[in-house]
Amino acid sequence: MAKEYIYLQGKFYLSRIANGVAGAMRFIGNVPEFEIAITADLIEHTESTSGNSTTDFTMVNTTGVEFSGQLEEINPENLEYILSGTNHEVASATVTDQNIGTVVAGEEIMLDGYNLSAVSFKDSTGTPVTVDPSKYTLDSKFGTVVFNDVTALTMPLKATYTTGAVTHTTIASDLEEEYELFFKGINKATKKHMAVRLWRTKKSPETTFPLIHSELGQYEIQGQALSDVEKESDSALGLYGHIVTIPAAT
Repeated sequence: MAKEYIYLQGKFYLSRIANGVAGAMRFIGNVPEFEIAITADLIEHTESTSGNSTTDFTMVNTTGVEFSGQLEEINPENLEYILSGTNHEVASATVTDQNIGTVVAGEEIMLDGYNLSAVSFKDSTGTPVTVDPSKYTLDSKFGTVVFNDVTALTMPLKATYTTGAVTHTTIASDLEEEYELFFKGINKATKKHMAVRLWRTKKSPETTFPLIHSELGQYEIQGQALSDVEKESDSALGLYGHIVTIPAAT
């Protein structure tokens, strides 16, 4: 009889749950590691008749299912998931005569936007003087500027520019989202297919998001699978979910 070893690889999907209904599945990219852990709170009884104080009874009081893994693909949806945040599309806008205060030569100043275009600066004299571009160094991508020479300029300086459209992903601002998790896997050891389905998962906001890398980034996720008591009537479904072994087609 062939030995049944397991060597799983496959694809993970998340489906956002709204009003108790799981939406469309979203493939979350390459996942090099993922595991499910079952936890339990046991009530134990110690007898006092034998003189050895042995445990003569245990009862499972509560159970839990936890998950942890790593994501590698950082698209906008995965970034939102990792950071427990929300994505906001910020449209291009024109800013006119923004007061940037009293400027000191050599200091770097942040403007209010990214991918800037049509940038100009003027001072606050009665007839404002437009600052010659040779007197400042602009980083239009990140919206910062360093003035190299402010001689004869009346403060405060004022900036006019157009911002580019960007996406803001907030951090730890959406902590209540639930997702159904689905895994399509193949057991390379047996060539059989396996599926995992967790009805309700909620990711923990606790995570680490490295900003500097010496190799491709990997981002840890962890959380809990919550029970779905509506599945109680069918024991084959499982309160938390189930693992499916799919035989080869005959």
